[in-house]
Amino acid sequence: MKSNKIFIMGLFLMVSLFMITGCKKDPENEVLSSFVFKVDSTNFLKVNFTNASQNFTSLSWDFGDGQASTDANPSHTYTKIGDYTVRLVATGASGTHESSQKITIADTNGELTKLAGTTSKTWKLLGVANNGRYPLEVGPFDRSSVWWAMGRENGEIQNRLCSMNDEFTFQRDGVYKLDDKGDFWVEGGWYAKPDNICASSTAANMKDGNGNDMSKFGSGTHKFTLSPNKLTLTGLGAWIGLFKLGTDLENKLPVGSTSYNIKKLTDGAVDTLILENDYKFNANDANFGGYWRIVLVHYDNPSDEPKIPPYADFTSSSILLDATFTNKSLLGATYSWDFGDGKTSTAENPTHKYDASGEYTVKLTATSGNGSSTATRKITVTDGSFTLNNLVGKAWKVRKENKSVFVGPALGSPDWWSCPLENLDGTKTGTTDDWSCMLDDEFIFTADGTYQYKTNGSARNDSYMGSPNGCWTDAEIEASGNGAAFGSAKHKFTMTPGTSSSRAIIELTNGDAGRAAFIGFYKGYYGGENGDKTKAPNGGATTNRYEVISYVTGGGKETLTLSVDISADKKGGAAWSVVLVR
Repeated sequence: MKSNKIFIMGLFLMVSLFMITGCKKDPENEVLSSFVFKVDSTNFLKVNFTNASQNFTSLSWDFGDGQASTDANPSHTYTKIGDYTVRLVATGASGTHESSQKITIADTNGELTKLAGTTSKTWKLLGVANNGRYPLEVGPFDRSSVWWAMGRENGEIQNRLCSMNDEFTFQRDGVYKLDDKGDFWVEGGWYAKPDNICASSTAANMKDGNGNDMSKFGSGTHKFTLSPNKLTLTGLGAWIGLFKLGTDLENKLPVGSTSYNIKKLTDGAVDTLILENDYKFNANDANFGGYWRIVLVHYDNPSDEPKIPPYADFTSSSILLDATFTNKSLLGATYSWDFGDGKTSTAENPTHKYDASGEYTVKLTATSGNGSSTATRKITVTDGSFTLNNLVGKAWKVRKENKSVFVGPALGSPDWWSCPLENLDGTKTGTTDDWSCMLDDEFIFTADGTYQYKTNGSARNDSYMGSPNGCWTDAEIEASGNGAAFGSAKHKFTMTPGTSSSRAIIELTNGDAGRAAFIGFYKGYYGGENGDKTKAPNGGATTNRYEVISYVTGGGKETLTLSVDISADKKGGAAWSVVLVR
């Protein structure tokens, strides 16, 4: 019995040991969770995870930003920088195991992100000029003025829709793509086609006047590099904003590389990129002569990009009280005119007869589905009753207002250029844009037929007297050669009164020896312009002729607008005008 008890006890111990041993985990089958990760080389927000777990049948990832995955080796893109705790739960036959790691998402190249985003970013020219910013701008190297800017008192944004639709895309991997959307701006002097129009960017169109191929300025894929305050595009014909703007010259043909100076690069709901380059007029110039500026934008939400509104513009001409208005608006659908005398019109190109002489403010509003735009112009009309008595007497002087000295394609038209008020009011004193010395010039007509011009010490030089332009003293004028002809002098005049169908005419005859007669501004004369100082003043003519565009009295002031026909055929196709007051 004793031996049986010993056997049974031994058997019990063996079974117990077996049961205890069988309940322990097998080290060879234990579930272990583990992973490694690597931030993507081109997108700092993207992390590539590699699973290193063992003895698992399923995986569950928690990326720490509320997102999850059950993939074996997932990639995950975070939406913003920050610290995230990533957890991986591995599950197998023997149970589960969790591991975790802290990941820091940081932008190691913030400037590149501003330009190219996390993967790519597309830029376009600024579509609506505001706060002194324009899509394209050009001026002198010293930045003392702006020669021209797209959208600055002009409709060039609306006129150049083929530039406004260009897309410039930067990819984070260094690829740059230009998409011209199938059209291009035909810049004057660069292409064989007529100047300054939009055209299809076909190879046949993209040739210069010598037949050279300009098609590399069209859509293409290139490279870019970004360094502190510098953007460089590499690839034949690569450009941004304006095709002709090179590193320090205006390129006539496509070149292999162009660098731009970055003046501003910001990231926000509306991103802004401002590029600027100084340029030389000629390659062998010692110094820069001008600058170009480009303003581009990117909208995080493309629907935020504003639609381009219409641009209202018009010209006018008048014969006595009858005015004709020519609508020059762009992208307008409907039009509303206010003639300044209580009368209105919705015609596209109206005519209007005023009831009395006077100066009227005419307003045109152009409207489309994208908004509206208003243009305002002052016009003067006359009933033809201007007489000799209205002309003679106290001295006339140039008016100190906008559109007091101007040139255009018709008598009385300011449509080509008009002297800005800042040039007349002393703001530009001492510069080549100084016209302020004209304001004390006197133009005096007396009943005996004498006409006298008095500089009162200085007068405006506009190239004919020499260089530089600006206000010259009497002594400088006298020493200027042919320019001395436009100094103080006495002349003769006759006046032909106006009729119900024709304007009054003032004809001047040179008086003092060597002097040439003019009124207001010496630049224009009947049949031409004084521009080449080697040629005789007023083209050698002894007479000069002005038409009276309007004569208005009121408020204790008389206003007289005169025009001189400068067209070679003397048919009124070009004219300088001046507004005088007393």
